[in-house]
Amino acid sequence: MKYLKRIEYITGQMPPEPEEGCLYVLSPGTFLREKNYPDIPYVLYRDSAKEGSLFADGVKYVLEGEGPFDPESFDDDYLEKIYRRLLRIPWDILETDRCVIRETTVSDLDAFYEIYSDPEITRFLEGLMERSEEEKYTENYRDLIYDIYGHGIWTVLLKDTGEVIGRAGLDERAGFDTPELGFMIGRKWQRRGLALEVCEGILHRAAEEGMDTVMSLTERENAASVHLLEKLGFLAEDTVEISGTELVRYLKKL
Repeated sequence: MKYLKRIEYITGQMPPEPEEGCLYVLSPGTFLREKNYPDIPYVLYRDSAKEGSLFADGVKYVLEGEGPFDPESFDDDYLEKIYRRLLRIPWDILETDRCVIRETTVSDLDAFYEIYSDPEITRFLEGLMERSEEEKYTENYRDLIYDIYGHGIWTVLLKDTGEVIGRAGLDERAGFDTPELGFMIGRKWQRRGLALEVCEGILHRAAEEGMDTVMSLTERENAASVHLLEKLGFLAEDTVEISGTELVRYLKKL
């Protein structure tokens, strides 16, 4: 589904009420502080042919081009993603035969709490935090991980029903240079090959985006994860200790 319908280049006063589906592109002379217009999705355009520095206090995104602003010079998908980010609409990441993978939102937490209430799920995974802390973490994750890296741990939904069935993605673990594949499918939906399907899709996307190596950390006793990683073509590289737990580090060349 496309949310961005049109683009308006502003050289004068911002509109008092934003039009739904419109991304406003401001010339440097008309830029206004975001705090004055918190609900209007806008970016600043910079003509790279002009000399001088550009200060954009309050503007989250700056589009750069040569000459007058031309929306045709920017990729439609790129502008759609900017529009969604400004309005906090989650990005669609990819689809597999049976699943949809998109960015996580606070609205997913009810389903996550139900999934994580199963002790088999938290046997090898850290549980969720108290609700208010988990909500804050989810909001911050979008700005600090999705927005900076372009990837992270996402929400997995069953395509036919729209049910939230788990999480998967590529995370950035402190102390490591290689993105880490993480995955969790709720027990209700396990033993259907969904984790394999989702992870294959994520690895294919990673290769398309130029990543050459992905890692995954798991405990030796986590037989299901070990089996899945081996099926995906990961090879055990070494062991690491994190918070007193020994984990096997698996690597896969893409």
